[in-house]
Amino acid sequence: MEDHPSEAGTDDGRPSGELTGESVPFPVENAESIYCFGEIDVNSKLVAFLSKHNVPLFFFDYYGNYTASLYPKEHLQSGRLTVAQVRHYEDSGRRLALARSFVEASLSNIRRVLRYYASRLEESAEEVEEAIASIEDLREKAGEADDPASLMGLEGRARRRYYRRWPALLGKAGSGFSFDRRSRQPPSNPLNALISFGNSLCYSVCLRQLYHTALDPTVSYLHEPGDRRFSLALDLAEVFKPLLVDRSIFRLVKTRQIQPDDFEERLGGTYLKESGRKTFVDHWDDRLQQTIEHRRLGRKISYERLVRLDAYRLVRHLCDPEEDPYEGFEMWW
Repeated sequence: MEDHPSEAGTDDGRPSGELTGESVPFPVENAESIYCFGEIDVNSKLVAFLSKHNVPLFFFDYYGNYTASLYPKEHLQSGRLTVAQVRHYEDSGRRLALARSFVEASLSNIRRVLRYYASRLEESAEEVEEAIASIEDLREKAGEADDPASLMGLEGRARRRYYRRWPALLGKAGSGFSFDRRSRQPPSNPLNALISFGNSLCYSVCLRQLYHTALDPTVSYLHEPGDRRFSLALDLAEVFKPLLVDRSIFRLVKTRQIQPDDFEERLGGTYLKESGRKTFVDHWDDRLQQTIEHRRLGRKISYERLVRLDAYRLVRHLCDPEEDPYEGFEMWW
């Protein structure tokens, strides 16, 4: 299911992305969202225009860290669904069931990524199989967890075991990407920088898809709701990070589209340079449009659409929990 790298450039020989100073027509009707990296000036006229067309803006700082969203006024609203969301949060049993579904789907997808790349290993295959077995064990223990915090602890343990196998999975292509542990603020090495950047993009995709439902993105179940954050997007991102972020990183490193010289050391951390961010975002856009044959629907569905379908599944569960229990998306390939 891997996509293939394409040649970067334009018809007149200029590198793609080179600034010319010319105005470029932008069909806003074809845009679902806009990503702003670095120093961007936005005026109220643009805000009103994008809000009219229901296009959110996502802002990232110079280092690729997600900083804020300009979220248009909700165009889909449902008081009945909002009440159901809050009731599921306040009911400890129902909240735990939803939190467990997010974690079980996340661990299942992590296991799938490990199996996908383990089948291509000539060395260290035994160590990867041990990691797969330990993650399967943690997934079973999720059924015994008695609160969301315990579930997040299990997911964190699984991630640590998973990340320890990344050098083996990356093989020779990853020789310039040392990795010992996950570090976030700041990222301590190139792989941590890639994970942080990819996770920010995944969060924004999940938030964008939630916007196309009547779900309130501030009411969540695995992550604790808080001020100034859309925590339901964090819940949904846990399910899709293995498919969207981790597989993207493996693809970019193993094909050497991103290399150690695409990073820079600044302020005690490691960050993608502009060239690396552009490469990642180009691949990210392609990956979101990649399709699979959906087993239940019997038609091709893009990876991005899978996120929205999972949000719709959550809506159905909240409205009718007995008849339509929520199960997070799990990869089958």
